[in-house]
Amino acid sequence: MATVTPNTAGSEALRRALAEIASKQARVGFFEHSKYPDGTSVAHVATIQEFHPQHARPFMRPTIEEQRSAWQDTLKKGMQAVINGRIDATAMLQQFGMLAAGDVRLTISRITSPELSPITLLLRKRRNSPDFTPGGRAVGQAARDARFTGPRAADDRNNLSGVSTKPLVDTGLLIQSVNSDVVDR
Repeated sequence: MATVTPNTAGSEALRRALAEIASKQARVGFFEHSKYPDGTSVAHVATIQEFHPQHARPFMRPTIEEQRSAWQDTLKKGMQAVINGRIDATAMLQQFGMLAAGDVRLTISRITSPELSPITLLLRKRRNSPDFTPGGRAVGQAARDARFTGPRAADDRNNLSGVSTKPLVDTGLLIQSVNSDVVDR
């Protein structure tokens, strides 16, 4: 008759690895330090883009849905590496967070619709003008000009050279602000 001796050292290593993994959390998104020059939170703008009732340009939810299976596989492999002592949980989750943030940035870069409104295009064109002052008045004037058929408005609408027509990547701050970190639970 064979006797089975429990591997208490292996069991203890497994318990420690699982406890370490359970005590950490990877976060991916837009953090409080990311702001536009006027002080607007990038997270606020990202939320509007993700959930706007009429003109949503979601990128977080589609990325999660598209990458769910691949991320689960990556995390399973990472957990196995932690259990085997090849990496610690924080480093594994940092690597995963960087991967997930890159996937979100890729989704943002691929968004082409809905197209930008004529008002947004006029604002993008005019913002480099020396007499441009951002704010409600500029938006109101662009809205009036977008509807107006006079010569200046028509010239502005028809001459958009140098103006980015790509949604979500005008200044690049939104896409650059997708970050990740690892925190204690």
